Amino acid sequence: MRVPWLLSLFLIIAAPVAVWWLGVRKMDFLSPPSEARLAAVRQHTTASLPPAIIPDPIQSPQAPPSPPAVPSPVSEKLPEPAVEIGDLNPNPGLNSYAELAPKGARHLIELASLLETAGELPRTLLAWERVLDATTPDAAQTAAAIAAIQRLRPLLPPAKRGTAKATQIVIHASTGSKLETSLKTSLEQAAHSLELTSCGFLKVTTKLTINRKSASKTSNSTVDIWLSGSAEKSPATEPLSFAPAKSEVQQAEVLRKLFLITSKRLQQTLAFPPLSPIAANETPLHALEFHITRHHWEKFARSFTQPTSAP
Repeated sequence: MRVPWLLSLFLIIAAPVAVWWLGVRKMDFLSPPSEARLAAVRQHTTASLPPAIIPDPIQSPQAPPSPPAVPSPVSEKLPEPAVEIGDLNPNPGLNSYAELAPKGARHLIELASLLETAGELPRTLLAWERVLDATTPDAAQTAAAIAAIQRLRPLLPPAKRGTAKATQIVIHASTGSKLETSLKTSLEQAAHSLELTSCGFLKVTTKLTINRKSASKTSNSTVDIWLSGSAEKSPATEPLSFAPAKSEVQQAEVLRKLFLITSKRLQQTLAFPPLSPIAANETPLHALEFHITRHHWEKFARSFTQPTSAP
């Protein structure tokens, strides 16, 4: 159905007139608002806004620090190795590397490792021996040195293990008649063992004295044992007394006392560092063989033929 054009014309004119009449006829768009009106509008607007979120200065991200200044490259000389093998041409003496003792056991152990890597087994053994006779190692260093000496000595030919003109010494023992037979056998066995462990520096004989007047065969007896040179009025150690644990004197008891006598002479008379004591699970023979170095035996043997001197 078509709308009459007169009606359409009326609606076109009436709509804007009605809006003007009912809405904005009395409004003033030209005059500026008063201060009171502006204040009211500001208050209304502020109240209608959500609460402002103020950032926490502690948690707020900070600017990343500036990167450190990179120094300009400077050519520097690389440090030299802490341990040097040194000249391998001269034949080493039994006291070789003693001059390195002030640097400590650790330095000598590192040197021994380098020498063994280079295939210098005789020098390796010397470096390990200096750990024992020229420094004061801790328990772990001592155990390592003893194990290394035990491993290396059989690998060397006899000429490089330590051979020299043997010095003759005497194992003296004094006891009552009760222990005469067993002590004589144990002394002879101990003399043979001491020769073997001394790396060729000692030739050992025995001399047994029996005090028959003050001790009967049934009485408990003690044993006095000491060492001396073979010549008359030669140097001698102080006697060491002990009572056998059993009714017969065992070779191990004699060897244990010989180790103590040797250790005391090396430390007090020859000024060597203390020997590592015999461990609970260790035999005296093993201690005589591997706790005492060739340089020890060299100076020990010489001390029975001439006035003693420092190592």
